[in-house]
Amino acid sequence: MQQATYLVAVDGSKNAERAFQAAVDLATVTGAQLTLLYVINDRGYDKQRFEAEYLRLIDAEHQLAEELLNTYQKTAQQQHINVQQAMVYGYPKEQIVTYSRDNQPTNLIFLGATGNNAFEDGELGATASYVIRHAAANVFLVK
Repeated sequence: MQQATYLVAVDGSKNAERAFQAAVDLATVTGAQLTLLYVINDRGYDKQRFEAEYLRLIDAEHQLAEELLNTYQKTAQQQHINVQQAMVYGYPKEQIVTYSRDNQPTNLIFLGATGNNAFEDGELGATASYVIRHAAANVFLVK
């Protein structure tokens, strides 16, 4: 039997942190491997008009993403979990679905019910709603 793979979408939010911990807890029991995915949202910027500011913001988020992914990877490895990192650019909800479909067999996707979007204050954010509807893998939501 092939080792199960859990995709964990992280963005620095509290719900994503809880999703990561839930994935670690389950992987410890099941022996699954984890892929930690951080999507840098590069949409919504007027790249031509504000190129210097855009590049500074994207670079800053890239650095924060690397730190977060490294921290989570160390935590998972301390639990003897096989873990890899991935960082992609684009629209998070689309990239999570695409990554889970195109890069490896994904048995379960972990993500927070809401993320870092300050405009999402409901029970289920737009990213989670999209991933539930479009992903081929099962989705484990954490709030």
